[in-house]
Parts: sequence; structure tokens; C-alpha cells
Amino acid sequence: MFGLILMAATATADPSAASASAPTVDALQSDLQSAYACKDIDGRKVWKGGLAYYIQSYVYDNQATDDATDVATDAVLPSDNTPETMQEFEEACHTFAPTASKSD
Repeated sequence: MFGLILMAATATADPSAASASAPTVDALQSDLQSAYACKDIDGRKVWKGGLAYYIQSYVYDNQATDDATDVATDAVLPSDNTPETMQEFEEACHTFAPTASKSD
């Protein structure tokens, strides 16, 4: 199990206009823990959960990146992004989706 830190920022002009059905930070953190890895986008790790896609946050010059279990991530929600952005995430995760075993 990987331990990731979730930085969920909602990109809305008016915070009071946020949807009541938007996932909570706790729900996103739980979702991230069970998310599966996808193809990297622009050199950043990507995961797909049931509630959102997640992308590794940008790392700046003064930040350490040695600890693979302490990776800051951003939640990527359809309501906060363009259809083109969501398509990029769908394509990154399409071939990496876990397959369910078929029982005949």
C-alpha cells in the first residue's frame, strides 16, 4: 500500500458555489488509497480512483523527492477541468485498467 498525501484544491471562482455533491477530502484520500497507477502525464505519476483521477504535484527546486511513499498529489475532478483535460487522463488510464477475471 502506498502512502500519498492528498492536496485537493477546488478550482472555482466562488467557493460558496461548490457542489454539495463534491467529494470530501476524506473521501478523496480514501479513494486515492485504492486507486490504480496509470501512464505518466508530462513526467508526473497518475492514478485513477472511483471518484477522481490523481496526478503527482509539481516538485519545486527546494523540495526533496527521495521518499516514494510521500508523494503529494492533486485530485482531478471533471467539474474542475475541461473535457480535453479529462480525455487526456482517460487515455493515460485506459490501457492500465485492472481487469476482472471472468468466471464461466
